[in-house]
Amino acid sequence: MMWKMMATIWLLVAVGIVGVWFAHGSQMLTKDKVQVVTKRVNPDFGVEEEIVEWKPQFRLGLEFGAPAAVLCLAAGFVCLRVSRSRRP
Repeated sequence: MMWKMMATIWLLVAVGIVGVWFAHGSQMLTKDKVQVVTKRVNPDFGVEEEIVEWKPQFRLGLEFGAPAAVLCLAAGFVCLRVSRSRRP
């Protein structure tokens, strides 16, 4: 029973990692900053200007997300196999 519960937890963690990766935009590389573009009208010249700022924000990418998800899936699979082999 304990091994099945651990397998379920590992599999849910792997699904959570994939969900976070998908929610962060399904990027290949992990990003630590996001480009924010704001537009304003210059009062002196009447021209629209774009102001580009980089704000710190973590975005999970496949370079860290994929190995973590695979390790969690492997641990869940091992726990599931152990639970099946310990049946009386």
